[in-house]
Amino acid sequence: MRRQKKALRFFLALALFLFMFSGLARAEEAVEEPYALEDFNMEEIQRFLDSLDRDQTGGLSFGSVMKEIMDGNLGGVFEELAGRIREGFFSEIRTNARFVGQIILLAFIGAVFSGFSNIFGSGHVSETGFYVVYLLNMVFLAASFFASVTIAGSVAEELMEFMRVLLPAYFLAVAMAGGAFTSTAVCGFTFGAIGVVQAVVSGVLLPLMRVYMMLVLAGNLYREDMISRTTELLRQGILWTLKTMFGIIVGFHVIQGLVLPQADALKNASAMRLAQMIPGVGAGAGAISQMVMGSGILIKNTAGAAAVLVLLFMAAVPVIKLLVLMFLYYMAAAVMQPVCDKRLVACMTGAAAGHGILLKIVGCSLALFSVTIAVLCASTNAVWYAG
Repeated sequence: MRRQKKALRFFLALALFLFMFSGLARAEEAVEEPYALEDFNMEEIQRFLDSLDRDQTGGLSFGSVMKEIMDGNLGGVFEELAGRIREGFFSEIRTNARFVGQIILLAFIGAVFSGFSNIFGSGHVSETGFYVVYLLNMVFLAASFFASVTIAGSVAEELMEFMRVLLPAYFLAVAMAGGAFTSTAVCGFTFGAIGVVQAVVSGVLLPLMRVYMMLVLAGNLYREDMISRTTELLRQGILWTLKTMFGIIVGFHVIQGLVLPQADALKNASAMRLAQMIPGVGAGAGAISQMVMGSGILIKNTAGAAAVLVLLFMAAVPVIKLLVLMFLYYMAAAVMQPVCDKRLVACMTGAAAGHGILLKIVGCSLALFSVTIAVLCASTNAVWYAG
């Protein structure tokens, strides 16, 4: 009986020794192979960036941006972004200043013609001359504004497509960092939100902007104020839609960020505490788990920061185009006001305000996606803090 007890103790000790040895071997393998930058799948992201216009991204490499951020070398990235903004600003001024100058010259010619007609008492000739000048300006402004709507729609579409190729790899990084429950729950909603944003922006807001501009041009054609309230209602409806969409999506992400990452944190912390209770290898297993999870958190946050920078790069040039046009139209209205008919001035002011709304549409899309990534990055760090 005693021999059987001794043999049983021997085999138990041998099994415990083998278990400890295998645990230490696995620990050494985990130390040698933590999560690295190469584990983040960026092939689809880079393929999408390569398909864009080089004037928009300049051959940007997502992996290089992540490496620069991980090395703490943000100065080079921001310097390149600032150079792109500066170059785009002066290029757009050179391109559009001549066009706006032609509109101003045409308005001045109409004002001179109208003044001479009034001197000689030919009111009908003066009014006819104004309508000719106004219709020419109307054609120029409508063509320019519709081109700007196309630019805004294109950049909004590209931002959404970038988010579609980013999110699968990013949510995989969230799962690698211990946020499997958060990744599973938030992924579906985020993809659905992108679809809703695309449908609202491309299918509703941008077509309404074309209607808005035509109402502005038609409303200033007559001396009587006929459709200004309709134009204002349409403008307010577009802005309210943007604010509502932004508030609902970001608010939902914030609420999810208060609950789901805490569930992941509790689950991972419980598993880590149980592992640390194993005699002999518990402390090593806990330390290794923390290191692996910390490397996952680092990759996740680096990918999020790189995604925000890429979004800024993609939107920089189109935003500069819209901003320069808005500035030039406001400047043209200021120059025309002392000598031209107030209806022409109101037309230029309305075109400038329309470009301002287009800027808000693009800016809302950019801010919506950037804030979504920032909330996900910040909230899923709870897994690390709980450990």
